[in-house]
Amino acid sequence: MQELAPEIQKIKDKFPDDPMKQHQAVQELYKKHDFNMFGGCLPVFIQLPIFIGLYRCLSVDIDLRDAALFSESIQWASNLAGPDKLFYWKEWMPAFIADEADGWLGPFFNFFPLITVALFLVQQKMFTPPATDDQTRMQQQMMMYMTVFMGFMFFKVPAGLCIYFITSSLWGICERKLLPKSKPKDSRGDGGGVAARLPAKPASPNGSGKPSPTKRPKQRR
Repeated sequence: MQELAPEIQKIKDKFPDDPMKQHQAVQELYKKHDFNMFGGCLPVFIQLPIFIGLYRCLSVDIDLRDAALFSESIQWASNLAGPDKLFYWKEWMPAFIADEADGWLGPFFNFFPLITVALFLVQQKMFTPPATDDQTRMQQQMMMYMTVFMGFMFFKVPAGLCIYFITSSLWGICERKLLPKSKPKDSRGDGGGVAARLPAKPASPNGSGKPSPTKRPKQRR
């Protein structure tokens, strides 16, 4: 998508008032470059059953009940099958947030979901290519808002599930930082850019970079 973004922008500039021609030209561009925009979503559907199974396992597994993260003497994250419960905040939080029955987030402040959402935002910042137009920029902002909203939805998930997401996110970030980045190649495959294909300028005889002045022959009187 990042490589095809300039071509797509040219198509939008060519047909500004005809969305049908825009769509046809973009589809022809995708077909020419053998690009499938749903190819990046396929791994998500493969991982979805694994995620559902992991969520169910961490929710109902007996071995994780009352299993402490560090030691039995530390009360925080003393149950990997439930929220980590960093501290009790019902006494000074509004009832619609911290009520045990009807509160959105519950009577305990959970720390692991915040770390999980923060790492998700870092991954989006690192892996998402920069926006080339207003539509792409709006889509990226919507993805960021959806990630923050998911943090509220997953605020009371088991601590073991958050640890899994934190470990997976840190692994992905380290992998992105440590692996060498591939450089784009031109059509010849030699790695040279446009400047490498331009003919070299002949050096000037005087060695100054400016063309030598043309000497006129002396006229005989």
